[in-house]
Parts: sequence; structure tokens; C-alpha cells
Amino acid sequence: MQLKKRFLTIAASAAGVTLLVQLLALMRQLLTAAYFGVGRDFDGYVMVFTMATVMVFTFAGIFDSIAVPHLVGARENDGLEAALALARSIFRLSLLLGGGISLVFLVAVPLLAPIFATGFSPDERAGLGKLAWYFLPWTLVCVPYYAAAARHKMEWRFNRVFFAEIVVVAASIGFLAIWHGDIRMLPLAYASGYGVGLVQLTAGAALLRRTGVSSPSVRGVVRNIGELFLANQTGGLASLVDRHIQSFLATGGIGAVNYSNQITASLSNLLMFREIFMVPLTQKADRAERLERLLSGLLLVTIPISGLVACLAPEMVKVLLQRGHFDATATALTATALRVGVLSLIASAVTTPQARMFQIIDRIHYTHVVYLTMALSAAVFGYLFVIMLGWGVEGAALMQLAGSILTAIMTSYLIGRCGIRLRWWPIIGWFALSAVVSAVAYLAAAAAISGLENTWLRLVIGGTAYGLVVLLCYFLVRVQLRGIAFGAAPTPDRPV
Repeated sequence: MQLKKRFLTIAASAAGVTLLVQLLALMRQLLTAAYFGVGRDFDGYVMVFTMATVMVFTFAGIFDSIAVPHLVGARENDGLEAALALARSIFRLSLLLGGGISLVFLVAVPLLAPIFATGFSPDERAGLGKLAWYFLPWTLVCVPYYAAAARHKMEWRFNRVFFAEIVVVAASIGFLAIWHGDIRMLPLAYASGYGVGLVQLTAGAALLRRTGVSSPSVRGVVRNIGELFLANQTGGLASLVDRHIQSFLATGGIGAVNYSNQITASLSNLLMFREIFMVPLTQKADRAERLERLLSGLLLVTIPISGLVACLAPEMVKVLLQRGHFDATATALTATALRVGVLSLIASAVTTPQARMFQIIDRIHYTHVVYLTMALSAAVFGYLFVIMLGWGVEGAALMQLAGSILTAIMTSYLIGRCGIRLRWWPIIGWFALSAVVSAVAYLAAAAAISGLENTWLRLVIGGTAYGLVVLLCYFLVRVQLRGIAFGAAPTPDRPV
């Protein structure tokens, strides 16, 4: 009972911290847009950031997810002192690893720039190598930060970790507010945040001091980190192919697509409800039926929201981002990308729960197939829409949308190979119903705001008209919707 209360307290704290961190991150994104806009400098930053993510930041997240289970296991098997000794060994390892992969990153950026930034001029590619040096403080401190966080998670000191997350974002915001003269300040701002967070996590933790207690071997940690890192590189390949295609966009195009993707990613995080659906899906009994209801429910929520954003994308981008260096041209480019890109949320509603099933049923090797599908589709549709047809930002967004659709189809096929047989016709029925409702709502909202010039008025009236249509239509099938939420769901082909 005490453990359950402790877990519920931590869960409540996590929810509150997540909301606060997202609000602070939104504030940081607004500052970034205002200070740097969507010029070629910001395009270059996005390209280098992608390389840093593939080579370094992926390591940081893996370090956290691998270190915590090993530390908890050491505490249960060998006692707290042994676990603390292992935490010190892991932290020292993180310093060496962070330094090593940072050096590899500095060498790799100028060497690989002709491949992942083919559309850039030689001078612009040379600038990427110079900008990489300003990422060095960030890459050096990021891995140790997550190693220090793992030590506190092992002891259930989650509040200290939560506070560090807030400190990281707040410190980077403070840095940006003071120093924002050019794009080099942006990676330094993130580095300052993680640096202050690392100091907060290591204060009093004695992570570098030697003790008389022998540490369990870190070989298992190193092996698991290596295995997971190699598995994630197929995902990194898809990111690099995507950036290769985007490098052919005109100045500002990469930045516009990046801002659109960030808005879409934030919506996706909210719509996935922190992936709490993984808990019921771990139960074998009626797993397929629960997955069917989950997919149907996510589609019923995601499709109307995607339609609303597509309908009011220019107004939303203008209100959120248009200030400072983010001018009307940047708003138009980002809104164009967002109108198409937000539809990928619908494919994600199908892909994400099924992809998590690969972890639950121990078929993680299928994730390689999914990532390779993403990379191949980016190459094919990217060359078609961006390079051959020259559709620019809209073509890049279409590339990502087409890739997300193919990924959803491939994931669904692989789930069937895992022995989980879903009844797709009911799911398709709910998809069709929600799509028709959203289309009618889209037309109603467009008619309601026709002739209006004020941005806020268009948002309020258009959003209200759209929402009322969706709510009215869903009210007519409320019994079926209740069944999806609580079980025994009637479907469009099986009415009450």
C-alpha cells in the first residue's frame, strides 16, 4: 500500500512537471522563433542539430534508460552501497563516453556534410563544421546529465530529477533572453541549461569521489548501451535522409518545416497521453480487442484535431510565432508545411501503439524494418516531391506525410506477423466516420470565417464552428463512443 501511494505521488508530480516543462519549452521555442526566424543560419542549425541527435543525444537518452535498470538491479542484489559505487562508475563512464563521441561528432560533421547537406553550397557546408564547435559544450554535458539523473531515479529521488528538468529549460531561456546575437548562441543556451541541471544533480551526490566499496562491473551497461545504440541508428538513417532532401529547399524552408514538426510533435505527445496505454496492452487476455479499441479511439480524437489545425494553420502560426525575426513570410512558409504535416498525426495514431507492441511482445527487431521503411520512403517521395517536381516546403511536408502513411501500413502488417489479429474493418469504419465529420466541420469553419480579417476573431469563430460540428456529430453516436472507451464497443458495422 505504501509503495502504491508513493507511485501515485510520483505519477502526479510527473504529470505536473511535464505540463510545466512543456509550457517553458513553448516559451523557449517562441523566443527562438523571434530571435532567429527561418533564415539560412537557422537552417544550418537544424542540420547540425540532426547530426548531434543521431550521434550524441540518442546516446544520452539510451544511457538513462539502460543505467536505471542496472542500478536498481545492483541495489536489490548487492545493496545500496554497491549500487552507489556502480552509479559512480557509470558517471565516470558517461564523462569518457560524452567526450569521445563529441570528438567523433566534430570530425563527422564536416566529413558527412556533402552527404546530408548536399543541397547546401560549399561555403554553407563549411559553416556547418564551424557551427558544430558551438555544440561541443552541449554534447559534453548531456550524457553525464542523464547518468547523474539515473543515480537519483535509482533511489526514488524523482523530485530532484523533476526539478532539474525545470532548471534545464529555465536556465536556457534565461541565457537566450540575454545572449541572442546570432545562431551560435542557441546551442550554447541549451548547454547552459544542461550544465546548471548537472550541477544541481551532482551537488552532494559524490559521483566522482572514490570509496572503499567495490563497484559491480559496468560491462553489462556498456554492452546494453551499444546494442540499443546500434538499433537506433536505423532511425538515425531516416533522419539523415530526411535532412538530405530538405537541404535542397530554398532559404528558410528547413526552418519552416522544423517549426511545423515541433508543433506536430507537441500535439502528438499530448494525444498519446504519455503512452499510458502500454499498461493494459501488456495483459495477454483480449489484447487484440483492446488494441482495436485504442486505435479506434485515437483516430476519433486525432482526426478532428488534425483537421482543425489544418483549417486554421495560418492563424495559429501567426499567433504563436510571428514576432521579431519571424516575419509574415516565415509564417506563410510554416503554415504551408503545417497544413500538410499535421495530417501525419493520423498515421501516428495507428503506428505508435502498434510499434510499442514490439517492445511488449519482445519483437524489437521489427523496429529496424519500420525505420528502414521510413528512410526508403523519405528517399523516394523526397526526390519525387522536392527535387523532381520542385514543390518546396509543401513537397517536404508531403514527403513526411507519405512516409508516415507507409510506416503505419508496414507496422500494421508486422503486428499481424506477430500473431495479433486485428479486425480492421471496424477501425476503418471509425476512421471514415471521423474523416467525414472533420471534413464537414472544416467546411463549416471555413464558411464561418470567410470575409473576417482579424486573426483572433478567425481563430475563435472558426474554432468554435469546427468544434460544435464535431461535438454534435459525436453526440449522435455517443453510445458507440462510450463502448470504445469502456469496452464492448459497438462499431459502424455493428450498431447497438
